Amino acid sequence: MTTTDGFDEGSAETRADFTANDFRLTRALDSLLASANGIKGDDVSAQDIAARVHTLRHLLKQVGHNV
Repeated sequence: MTTTDGFDEGSAETRADFTANDFRLTRALDSLLASANGIKGDDVSAQDIAARVHTLRHLLKQVGHNV
């Protein structure tokens, strides 16, 4: 029985592979932020979701993504 280690699989990832999804990540984060900004009548939830999107964007930048 062969087991795979996610860390070992990721170690072969090239920089191009790592950043290939930046466009998709950016669009997804922008879409979530637009949805958060579109929430009417519940400012607390809208601000909470927007803050979480900003946090995700920050964390992705910290590991090298261009989002």
